[in-house]
Amino acid sequence: MTQQVSERIAIVAPSAESAAVLRRDLIEWLTSHGHRVLCLIPPGAGRYIRILRGIGAQVRIVEPPQPTLRILSDWQMIASYLAQFNDWQPNVVLSFGLRTLTLAAIAARRAGVRRVVSLINGLPSDGIESIGRRRFAHAIRASDAVVFHNRDNQQTLADLGLLSPGLQTLVVPGSGIDLKSFPAVPLPPHDDGLVFLMLSRLERRRGVLEYKAAASELKTRWPTAAFRFAGPVSSEPDAISRAMLKEGGAIDYLGELEDVRPALAACHVFVYPSYGEGMPRAALEALATGRPVVTTRTPGCTELVDEKVSGCLVPPADAAALAVAMESYLKNAEQLAAGSRAARLKAERRFDVKDVNLALARILGVA
Repeated sequence: MTQQVSERIAIVAPSAESAAVLRRDLIEWLTSHGHRVLCLIPPGAGRYIRILRGIGAQVRIVEPPQPTLRILSDWQMIASYLAQFNDWQPNVVLSFGLRTLTLAAIAARRAGVRRVVSLINGLPSDGIESIGRRRFAHAIRASDAVVFHNRDNQQTLADLGLLSPGLQTLVVPGSGIDLKSFPAVPLPPHDDGLVFLMLSRLERRRGVLEYKAAASELKTRWPTAAFRFAGPVSSEPDAISRAMLKEGGAIDYLGELEDVRPALAACHVFVYPSYGEGMPRAALEALATGRPVVTTRTPGCTELVDEKVSGCLVPPADAAALAVAMESYLKNAEQLAAGSRAARLKAERRFDVKDVNLALARILGVA
């Protein structure tokens, strides 16, 4: 049996959190198989950097340039990544986050990196023009392989003519989920009312306001039902304040949770009315826990559930339809047990992180 050659793999991430949370399992797989991993990240919370170092990765902080013209800051970041690649000499570069991968792929190709893999974990709902189509197309051409979190995003780039016939592509179901870390948990009793939960950043694109509106409507008819929300504030342009979320009193705000498992165990139904994204990890965690998921018919979310089996699908930005779907569980609480079993089975069959990591390792050329 031929021994696997140890590779030097640089992972370029848009934040310390995204590297430590979304790619923790992959990094552990790589380091446990004898590969050296360098994470290039912007400044971030120390606990995420400690996680990365604790699983065997080296970490280097890449300071973002001072605010200036977009084109100038982009070239400054490309130069920073290029300097890091020339210094550390990776054999493989994996980057994700649209702006991050755009700049990192270009820098990696200029540095002569043997294999450049770009991971697209979601496209903007308003089109790729918002990230700069020409430079994004340049990054795709600089890549040896492109990985997608859902087939809709892959088809979008194919329709735009950005995927050349010789380009290797792969679709994986998001970051996957560790089924041991997120085991199935029995549903709590529902004699005192059902508990709904949403986990996300406080951003409009996640469907937070639709969840709030649906909760406000349902609370009037189902006063014993609880509608909980947990997640951090955001600095994005579509950020929602804590005060806006709590206005009206229908939502119980749990704050930002370091461990979401107790909140998932305490709920009956998970709600994620996103406008569309790669593949929301919070929903994968809910499925693994054995919670039916109410989400939207949008890229990255449609694939999460089997309609009326492991959850419900509704149109995006439609609070009325969301309320109807949520109320179906309030009216028919007996369907929760079957939905819980189906949710866990869906996670086991489709979203096991072991399968995702093996597929990624193969496209990286290290398995």
